[in-house]
Amino acid sequence: MNDPQLDATIAACRQLITTRFPADQDAGAAAMLLEDGTILTGTAPETLNASVELCHETEPYCAAYRLQQRIIASVCLHRQASGRTVVLSPCGVCRERLAIHGPDVLVAVADPGDPVHVQWKKLSAVLPDYWLVAFPEDIDPRWLPTS
Repeated sequence: MNDPQLDATIAACRQLITTRFPADQDAGAAAMLLEDGTILTGTAPETLNASVELCHETEPYCAAYRLQQRIIASVCLHRQASGRTVVLSPCGVCRERLAIHGPDVLVAVADPGDPVHVQWKKLSAVLPDYWLVAFPEDIDPRWLPTS
């Protein structure tokens, strides 16, 4: 998928990693493209207790909520100390957070042939059997099967 806004979202994510962390350090960040074209970035703060850590996506997700903007696309990258940067698919918690924005949200996943390359998929493709469809009265109708 060749889209300048998606490319800019990936670039913003890479830029945050580059400017926030030393080059020889493992580090990650996330970026989200909002409906109005704004790109938000974030990273997970370091903690002493791993059980209270947050996903990199949490900061931009909360900002989108504060700004009352729908998320269109989300990417999370992890740069290894070697300099290699890989794409991280959204975890289950992040998928739940993104689900409120509908099944058409684009999420970055690692290309099966090379995890440094982004492959964009609709959230519905990475969450094909979304649990909330069992409660059609409580779900955004875009998640419901059309057949």
